[in-house]
Amino acid sequence: MLAEKGFTRSAPLVWRYLWRSPRPVTRWLVGLSFVGLMLSAWAWVVVSSVFNGFSSFLEEVFQRVDPQVRIVGVGLSDSLRVALEGWPAVESVASVYERIGVLKYGQRQVVVRVRLVDSTYARVSRIGTQLVYGESFPLAQGTVLIGSGVAMRAAVLDAQEGPVWLYVVSSGRGILVSGLEGLLRRRLVVQGVFSVQKEYDDSWVIALQRDWPEVRGAYDVLELRLRDGSDPRSFLKKLQPQLPPGLVAQDPREQHEGLFRILAQEKALARFGLLWLIGLTVSGALSTLSTFVLQNRRDWALYRVLGASRRWVERLLLGISVTLLGTAGFSGAALGAFTVWTQERFQWAKLRGGEDFLLSHFPVRLNGSDFLWLGLILLGIALALGMYMRYQLRSMQLREALQGE
Repeated sequence: MLAEKGFTRSAPLVWRYLWRSPRPVTRWLVGLSFVGLMLSAWAWVVVSSVFNGFSSFLEEVFQRVDPQVRIVGVGLSDSLRVALEGWPAVESVASVYERIGVLKYGQRQVVVRVRLVDSTYARVSRIGTQLVYGESFPLAQGTVLIGSGVAMRAAVLDAQEGPVWLYVVSSGRGILVSGLEGLLRRRLVVQGVFSVQKEYDDSWVIALQRDWPEVRGAYDVLELRLRDGSDPRSFLKKLQPQLPPGLVAQDPREQHEGLFRILAQEKALARFGLLWLIGLTVSGALSTLSTFVLQNRRDWALYRVLGASRRWVERLLLGISVTLLGTAGFSGAALGAFTVWTQERFQWAKLRGGEDFLLSHFPVRLNGSDFLWLGLILLGIALALGMYMRYQLRSMQLREALQGE
């Protein structure tokens, strides 16, 4: 009996009903649904890979400048720095003062973010490897490194129009008491110009602490470089409980938590839009499968007459639903992976305006979790469609369908 052959024997029937139906309308509708579902899966993989690529690229860019561990808060002292240097996993510790300043050259003035660093800063940050002009560390006395955006806005590389002056706000209290006379001023020489990313290039000026002895007291930041093989996250778990209250240790991602949170939110919104797109294609597939069940109602009745159970017919319809979404999803995911691979290799999708962000093309990166989410979504939709087809089947009068009524 047909009922004894089991669901596995129905696989050829699933293939026949989907791709070898004698009804041209059915083949056309199934093919249209397949293409729509495949393109939805392709869009899911490609769009997710772009967000993954931007996130990975940002991490790589920030690693060129940022320390592996940054400690911020009130009360950053030399004693804490010495204690941190004694940790086996710590290679170097740099102390940094951060102040607002104005760089003046000729008639041009640029508001900048001044970082007053010590002699160990070059071992913590790799910003010295990102120069486009001049010389890197060590900084000579009375010299600075500036971002390429600051250099362009102040035109400091043009013909000499006079000395370069840097005005630094030593403290908010000094400005309140002394006004503009409370600004610290130095005549400086630009030793080098770096280019990392717009956020840094348009604001950073790096100078030596010893050139600004008036700036003293607790540091604003302590930056750490770990020894090779040390994991920043594992190190943070051990470090944070031993820090004084009010101090926070941050790993590279936490140092830009706001930016990465925005990227995660935008990816979530993009996924919501893709789910809406998948919903539209699924609604088309639902109409297709409904038509399919009605057009083949005589077949379902014939299977029952030949001895197949209703449950076997329901499993057959479920197999048709799962196969349609499964093959479409797999094909779309494979096409998406191939698209991402070609983008990584040939960089054919260009990014307009990306030059300010060191990019000329869309960065992409595949992530296994995106495929897992896509598979779970399609599996859930396939099961829902199968249940709907089962409901349709139970609503039919199969005996009347066999009689042609």
